[in-house]
Amino acid sequence: MRLAPVSILALLLAASGCAVAPFRSDSPQSPSGKAVPVAGGGPGSGPVVTSVPEAGATAPEAEPGIVTPPPAALPRERPRTAPAALSPASKALVGQAQSQRKKGDLPGATVSLDRALRIEPNNPLLWIEMGRLRMDQHNFPQAESMGRKALSMSVGDNRTQSAAWQLIADALKARGRNPQAQEALEKARELSPN
Repeated sequence: MRLAPVSILALLLAASGCAVAPFRSDSPQSPSGKAVPVAGGGPGSGPVVTSVPEAGATAPEAEPGIVTPPPAALPRERPRTAPAALSPASKALVGQAQSQRKKGDLPGATVSLDRALRIEPNNPLLWIEMGRLRMDQHNFPQAESMGRKALSMSVGDNRTQSAAWQLIADALKARGRNPQAQEALEKARELSPN
């Protein structure tokens, strides 16, 4: 006799249900807090589930041999890092890109910043500078994206994070998302060195 896969599964589930003892509680309580008698099983009849105390109730004394875990530690403040800085080569390329932007040569400025990013791809200052260039090109979603990338690269550097939030706020405002822009601007002000 051959059984269908569904029949085999049903038999396995039925057999596994018989092997597990029902849960019981050593000291179940009613909503009023009084003990409720337990029907069935004695010691060794299955897993023991302890009840959770109601709000405002005092904690029960710990049983001997049971170790209570320590309370969760408070989150630590992120360590401060030195402000981001440009290498001499990147600094020269950023200066070149800024003069190209002032002259209206946005494609040339893009090439200069791309070269700087090849030198230092993990420098958040370069991503902020590229985001400002995208603002000049009216590519506001990409400017916001570059601001967020700079933000993720500058953890612990309040000055750079403030500049990144400012770029994000400007990009959001340009897209008409004023409430989000205001939130980003507030974050920039919180982080700005005074």
